Amino acid sequence: MTKFRTLLVAAALLAASTAKADKIDDYVQAQMRINHVPGAAVAVVRQGKVIKLKAYGSANLEWSRPAGTDTAFQLASTTKPFTGMLMMRLVEQGKLDLDASITRYLPAAPASWQDVTVRHLANHSSGIPDRVDVSAEASMDDYIEAAAKLPLTHAPGASSEYGISAYVVLRKVIENVSGKPFVQALKAEVSTPLGLKSTAFEEAVGYGERRSIEVIPRRASVYDWKDGRHINFTFAFGERGYAAGGLYTSAADLAKVLAALDGQSFLSNSSKNAMWHPQQLGDGKPASFGAGWALRKVNGRTTAGHSGGPALSDILYFPEERLGIAVLTNGQSLYPYLAQGISELYYPAPPVKLPQGIADSRPELSAQLRSVLADSFAGQVNEARFADSAKTGFIPALKTFLLPFFRSLSPTEEFVLTLERSADGKTRREYAARHGTKKVTWQFDVDDSGKVLGFGPKAE
Repeated sequence: MTKFRTLLVAAALLAASTAKADKIDDYVQAQMRINHVPGAAVAVVRQGKVIKLKAYGSANLEWSRPAGTDTAFQLASTTKPFTGMLMMRLVEQGKLDLDASITRYLPAAPASWQDVTVRHLANHSSGIPDRVDVSAEASMDDYIEAAAKLPLTHAPGASSEYGISAYVVLRKVIENVSGKPFVQALKAEVSTPLGLKSTAFEEAVGYGERRSIEVIPRRASVYDWKDGRHINFTFAFGERGYAAGGLYTSAADLAKVLAALDGQSFLSNSSKNAMWHPQQLGDGKPASFGAGWALRKVNGRTTAGHSGGPALSDILYFPEERLGIAVLTNGQSLYPYLAQGISELYYPAPPVKLPQGIADSRPELSAQLRSVLADSFAGQVNEARFADSAKTGFIPALKTFLLPFFRSLSPTEEFVLTLERSADGKTRREYAARHGTKKVTWQFDVDDSGKVLGFGPKAE
């Protein structure tokens, strides 16, 4: 009888553990294994309530320290939404006008910046060039002075190109109107009102060959995966670029941020609309960025968010559904897909339906391009398929940033040509592809001989 009771208890415990199985846990842990990610943390907030807050794996491999929901992870470029929130707090206080010329806040700005607005800086459409020739030790003012001597790359608001220079200028604007250094302004307007405990910059200072940084409690180390092993990975986030990247935070702090954005006590609906609504650009297209936030459709749903590192951090917010997802990791070789992957557990991708396609005058080229994808799924790059210019201008980025994306997909099952356009010795080809339950539109640029100049997934 005792043995029978033991079996009953064991069966009940097994049934209970099965009933409590968490699809998010399963998904995140599977992706960590596939991508060799030591540690991660997740926050999910729905209608202002935290419904998931959990950490996985190791924050530090050398000391075998487990990751926690209070572990401080590097956000990299996901710092920009924090900058966006800081901006909107200043707007609500009447200190900043998104549509005012930046010359109002920068008296020494050149006449060529007269038509550049604060909004243009925040949504990457200012035209201020990124190629500013200054030393790594140059101050923010030195950088801005050098940038001001260069011609704009395009008329303000004409198009949008992701970069850092505009955010260096934006930082100066924020400091001038707030009367505080950027780090202090962010703390006063965002961290303190929201009660954030793990959000800070390392505030590195370099002199000669030496470098000192502030102590950030419970900071996660960052790792890359190389030759079958983890190696330490560091990236020096310069102080002058803090409006664009370098902030540390935790899943617990991001849960507070996402919960606060669900209401209006921290920011008004008008301010959130400025962050999450695209400006119409001069080329007739909506901008891919709002005030500090990246904007895109995910399976037909409107989202705002950002990623950084390329995927040390990944935030995705669905304003209409009031669902926010944040994923933090300490694995550098990872494509920023995890937040979307979790979102699809709530809102599954619709059944894949590929378009009819167009007539293919060069099926042998299509076969070659499909082979490029097959190589990528195998984690390989056959350089013979690429133009000479791509070997230095594209393949390094392919290996670093794009190959990890293939680990989030199933192999190619259908591959349909949907667009072909040629100009100036280059042909753009687009293919609708089915990868299991997912559809991806691949863009390939090839030269006249059919060699690949570059390729990647097209934004939805």
